Amino acid sequence: MVSPRRDSNPAPGPSFLNVDLEIESAAKLDSLVAAMGRRVWVLHSGPGHKKRHFVNLESSREHKGPDATIHGLCAIIESLPPAVRRIWGAAARKEFDVGYELRPSERSSRFTLRPDTLERIAGLGATLAVTCYRGDTDDA
Repeated sequence: MVSPRRDSNPAPGPSFLNVDLEIESAAKLDSLVAAMGRRVWVLHSGPGHKKRHFVNLESSREHKGPDATIHGLCAIIESLPPAVRRIWGAAARKEFDVGYELRPSERSSRFTLRPDTLERIAGLGATLAVTCYRGDTDDA
């Protein structure tokens, strides 16, 4: 999570940062990323695990919460031309990584995703990950 975005809601609990989309494939991913265009920001592109190609990206639009962010990324993927969708389908790993920042005083956290969000992720053959980052402990 390179460019964190914070919820405007200062309520207690974890603070939503963003959703990264990580793709790893035996095939080059350049045309996939090019087809997504300005709708995404590429955070990292380069060699992946076991000589695979890897890209980590996020939506270039700001969304309110993880459900809306995931739906935005899914819409980008679903709108890809058929040839590029085949690259997506053949990718070895496709993962939506939801990032949260924990406040120093938090010992645990809880959040939910809507069923339609989970169905959309599964429908694209992707997995879901959650990364919780510890907040700045100097503020404690």
